[in-house]
Order: sequence, then C-alpha cells, then structure tokens
Amino acid sequence: MSKIKKNNPVKTTEKVVTAESIHPVEEKTWLEKLTSGYLPYLIIALLSIVLYANTFKHQFALDDDIVICKNEYVLRGIQGLPDLFKKDLFDSFYKQMNTTAQLSGGRYRPLSVASFALEQEWIGTREDAKFEPNCWDVNKNGKQDIEEDVNGDGQYNDKDYRSQGFTLRHIDNVFFYALACCMLFLFLSTVVFKEKPLLALLITLLFLAHPIHTEVVANVKSRDEIFSFLFMIAALFFAHQYDSKGKIKFIVLSCLAFFCALLSKEYGATLLVLIPLSLYLFGENGLKLRKHVILFIGMLVLFGFYYKIRIDAIGNMDSASNLQLGELMNNPYLLATHTQEIATKIFMFLNYIWKLIFPMTLCSDYGYNSIPYKNLFDLSVWMSVIAIFGMIIGGVVGLVKKNWVAFALAFYLLNILLVTNLIFNVGATMGERLAFHSSLGFCMLLGYALYWIGQKVNVTAASKMAFFITLPILFLYSVKTIARNNAWKNDISLALTDVEINPESISLNGNACSRYIDLSEWPINKPKEKEYFLKAVGYGKKSIALHPSFVNGYLNLGIAYAKLEQYDSAKKCWDIAFKIYPHHPSKTTYYNLLADVYYQKGFKLGGEKKWAEGLVFLQTAIEINPTNARYWYDLGGFAYNAQNFAKAKEAWTKAYQLNPKDTNIIKVQHVFP
Repeated sequence: MSKIKKNNPVKTTEKVVTAESIHPVEEKTWLEKLTSGYLPYLIIALLSIVLYANTFKHQFALDDDIVICKNEYVLRGIQGLPDLFKKDLFDSFYKQMNTTAQLSGGRYRPLSVASFALEQEWIGTREDAKFEPNCWDVNKNGKQDIEEDVNGDGQYNDKDYRSQGFTLRHIDNVFFYALACCMLFLFLSTVVFKEKPLLALLITLLFLAHPIHTEVVANVKSRDEIFSFLFMIAALFFAHQYDSKGKIKFIVLSCLAFFCALLSKEYGATLLVLIPLSLYLFGENGLKLRKHVILFIGMLVLFGFYYKIRIDAIGNMDSASNLQLGELMNNPYLLATHTQEIATKIFMFLNYIWKLIFPMTLCSDYGYNSIPYKNLFDLSVWMSVIAIFGMIIGGVVGLVKKNWVAFALAFYLLNILLVTNLIFNVGATMGERLAFHSSLGFCMLLGYALYWIGQKVNVTAASKMAFFITLPILFLYSVKTIARNNAWKNDISLALTDVEINPESISLNGNACSRYIDLSEWPINKPKEKEYFLKAVGYGKKSIALHPSFVNGYLNLGIAYAKLEQYDSAKKCWDIAFKIYPHHPSKTTYYNLLADVYYQKGFKLGGEKKWAEGLVFLQTAIEINPTNARYWYDLGGFAYNAQNFAKAKEAWTKAYQLNPKDTNIIKVQHVFP
C-alpha cells in the first residue's frame, strides 16, 4: 500500500454543507430595502428638507416676535435660561405691555424657548428688548450696507435686527421635525407594526408631508409642538425597550423623555394613559404591574415635580382667568349662549377631522368670528357627536381585541380633547398647530386604509400596491405643504394671505391693517402709499366693526388715518383705544407724535401770520401733550400776537413752571408785570 504524501492534499468531490445551501438567502426586494437599515431615515430626512427648504430664508411671523425677537430672556442667550424656566412663556411680553398674565392656566413651555436662547447665543445676545435706532448697524460703520437690510424691505430699523438669525432658527425647526419623524418611524416599525415595516414607513411619510403641519414647522415659535411630539414618541419607544430588554437605563430614558415632553407642552400629560395602553397592546407579555411599576412610579413622581415647578413659575392664575374670560380675542365664546358654546365646542371635533381629511384651505387664525357659533339643532354638531362616539366605541372594541386601532384612536382623542376648549380654555376656537399631535392617529388610520386597499387590489403584491396608492396622496400633500409655506414668509405675507381665507377674523383684519401700513413705508412702494393707507383703513374699520373693543384695531386704524393726514380721526381712534387700555405702553408715544403734528401745523400758520388759526392747533397739541413747555411757550406767543394777552400770560406762566431754566421762557416772564 502506497503512502499518502503529507504535502499533497486529498482531492474530494464532496460539497461543504452550509446553512445557506440548505436555506438559500433570498435577495431583498426593493421594498424591503426601502424599510431596512438607514435608508428609511435618510428618506425621512430628505423629504423633510424638500418640503420645508423654502422656509430657510423666512423671517419671523405671528407670535415669533413676542416669544423670540422681543423676549428679554431669549435675547440674553445662556444667561437668560434660569429666568426662562421660572417664568410664564409670555412674561416678557406682559411686562412690556404693562399688564398681567392674560391666559387662563398660564403657559409654561420653557424647553423650546430655551432652545431659542441657545440659538441667540450663537446669533448674538443683548441685554434687553429695547432696540436703539441704529441696532441694525451690525458692523458699527454708520453706513447702510445692503446685507444689513435683513428683511429686504429697503428700510434700516429694528425689524432688521429682529430678523437676524432666523435662517438658523428655521433650519433647526426642520431638523427637529425630521428627528421627530425618524423617532416616529422607529417606534412604529419596532413596536406597533413589527411585521409590516412598510406600513410604518407609509404612515410616517403621510404624517411628515401632511399640510396641516406647515404652521408647526414654518412658524419657529411652534417648536414647542415639535419638541412635545418628539419626546412623547421617545418616551413610548424607551418604555417598550424596557419591556423587551428589562434594563433600568430604559426606565430612566423613558422618564426623562416624559419630563422633557411636559416641559415642552402640556400634551405630555397624556402619556400617563398612553404608555400603559401601549404596553398593554404591544408589550411582549401585555401590561404587567409588577414589571412596570417602577416606570409608572417614576412618571408620577416627575409629573408631581413638573406640576410644582409650573405653579412656582406661573403663580396664582385666577386674575388671568378673569382677564381672559372678559376679552373676546382670548375668549372666542364670550358672546355665545351656554348652549351655543357647548354646541360649537363639540363641532370643533368634526372641524378638525375635516381639516385633516381635506387640508386644502389652511389659515393661521380661526378666532371670532371666523367660525360662526353653532346651536344644538345644527346637523354638523350631531355629525360631530356621532364621530366622537364612533371613535370611542372603536377604541373600546380595539382595546378588547388588543388591536393597534385602540392606540391610534386614543392618541387622537386624548390630544384633541386638550385643545377643543371643553376642558381648558385655550384662547382660540381652533388652530392647525393644535391638531399636530392628533394627526398621528389620523395618519395611522389613513395609512392602514391604503395598505388594506392594496391588499384587496392585489393580494400577491399588496405591499407594492399600497406603496403606489400612497404616492399620489404624498405628492398632493407635498405640493400643498410647499405652497402653504410661502404664506409664512413674514407677518406681511401671512396676514394678507390669510385675511382672504378667513375674512371675518378680527385678528386677521387688524393684522392686515397694520401690514398695509408697513408696506406703505417701503421706499419701493412710495408711489402706491396712499393706496395702501386706504386699504389699511378698510381692514381697520372692519376689525373694530367685528369687535368694538379691539384695542389694536383702533391703534392701527389711527395710524392709517394719521398717514392720510386725517389727524382728528386718528385722535378719535386712539382716544377710544387708550380709554379701553389706559396703561398701554405706547400711549405716550402715540399722543406725543400726534401732538407734534398739530404743533407743526399751527407753527406753519404762524409763519403766515395767521395767529388765531394757528392758536387752535397749538391748543389741540397741548390738550394731547400738556407737559411740553415748548408748546406752552409758543401758545403764549400766538396768543400775544392775536391780542389775547390773558391767554398769553397764562401760557407763559405754565411754560415757566414746566421749564424754569429755558432762557427764552425766562425772558417773556417780564412782558407782564
């Protein structure tokens, strides 16, 4: 027998048996690749940028001005953070307006405002919200450089300063929105629809592209909505991570996310119901009190801590409640009967659903009188009642069957319930930003309906069919979202767009009046300034016709009249405004400007030797501003030349009392013995 050589390997025809040869690995389809790895998150991020890239050059709009631009705590940057966590959201604004808190229950949402302060640290801080005339001059060279006209209106003023850095703020808003949607996909694909990742992605994309979210993303102030949603979904995700992995760190992360959600906005409180419900429906072994007790105790402790710091920050809000109840702008049901109030609040459920299904006509304001009061015999009210009970019944059935529908309906109902005024007076009839959280429940139902239709159309290719059925809706959503973003470019575009959509809104008519005045001041619009003044008067008149106690309406209308040189009409408007709001911070400024106009008109008549006629205007100037010594001095001169010596002596005596150091005034004291 021959020996086998050591260095010559034995050749064999046997195949090596592997797991792959027994069960060949099937190559992933393009749909499976679409929902695996980093690709879905990349899609979400890219779609977010595509939808909202046209907001990157936007300025401030609506409440951005008072929450960010003029917020003394935000303007201090990092140094303002301690005050932001100890104050009401509108504390700085209330102080500037010489008033107390206006909204029942206060507004404590420090986390998003803290992010504005951190951005301000990068943009450039300042000590307070008092903007000097040359604050636009960033490089301090005393020249009007083109880049210093930040808002592009041809003027150089504090609006340019207030617009600085908003590109960063808008980019951050889109980033946080994309992050929230990524977190949503992570939660849906790993918890709710583990076996149907494509369905999780379709729901996320429908949520991402829904046009009703434009206010939340395009209006920087609404970052509180994004933060709230982001941390709520994170809290749900980490709760399930603890449920499946049992690691204490996930309890800590879930509780931390819960606390951050509360600090972002009040919606976070719904997690006290949503997390147990989610664990019951989607947990590996259902809801086990012994297993989850630490998580629930942690949440309750943090909620108690949040409640304490909230009370410490906003104090006793009874007075604010009374102020809100008595002001139509903050209490849109002020003029409704009790039955009308209840009926209209119930109707809002249906109105929100309608807006979610058909988001074609969107608006920034739905205050009085844009939505007429309803009565209990209105068909739409009963349709709303049927819809509410239908959702409750559907939720109960889903709960019994441990179906995800129960979670979707609970998420919708719990969040929408907080903003329909049935529990809390939110200060508005409705708002698109207020439907942001609830829209998740709607998108879950819509996404599943499209997925179900795909199955019915083609069972063997259900996923592919569902994908292609969803694409047209995503396209329409995207087109509307991109188009609607344009309205949020700045206060002018927003007001003038939306007043056409809701022409019966008090606020929008008042804002349109003010914005046409702004347009009239642009150098490029000088040839059309009178046209803009007249448009401003029209909107101003309508705003006070809708609300005869609308202070801003009278103030703006008065400015429009003053621009038209109808000073008597301007004075009448401002007299009414300051009678309603006697401590308005602009009262002295408005009256001083008006007084100076009358003074200049009188002084001009004096140059024409028309002493008696000029005397009338100077007297009016003094009635408006009786503390101006120069007015009294010239009044004396006009009276003297008009042979009214008694009036002259009285006027010069008053001038001396007001300014005894003025040499001209001292001289005339010797005219009369």
